[in-house]
Amino acid sequence: MRPPDQDLDDRAPVWDAMQYFWMDTDPAYVLAGAARTCAASKYSLDELEAIYWNEVRPAVAFNLSAGPAPEWAGFELEWLKQRVLAKSRYGRRLPWHWLQPETARWWRELRDAIVEARRS
Repeated sequence: MRPPDQDLDDRAPVWDAMQYFWMDTDPAYVLAGAARTCAASKYSLDELEAIYWNEVRPAVAFNLSAGPAPEWAGFELEWLKQRVLAKSRYGRRLPWHWLQPETARWWRELRDAIVEARRS
C-alpha cells in the first residue's frame, strides 16, 4: 500500500467513511454505508485496518474527548485530508487494541460488515 500522500484519491472516500466512528453519534447508523465504501475500495482487510487505526484514528479521535459539544455530522473532506496527512502513523505498528476497547469493537464490527459486503 502506498503512503497516504501518494494515494489521496483512493484513500479519501475510505477516510470519509471511517471518520464517523469517532463522531458524537451511534456508529451503528453509519456502519453499513462505511462497510460498502470500504468493501468497494482497492484495499485488503489488513490495509483497511491500518487505515482505520493509523490514519483515521490519530486524525479524529480527539473528537470524542472534545467538549462541550464534539462534532457529530462529520468533518469537511478537505479538512479531513489535511488532518490525516498531518497526524498519520502510516507504516507503524498498530496500537494495542485492548487499550481502546470501543475503537476495537467498532473495528471488528466494520471488518465483519466489509467481509459480508464483499461476499454479496
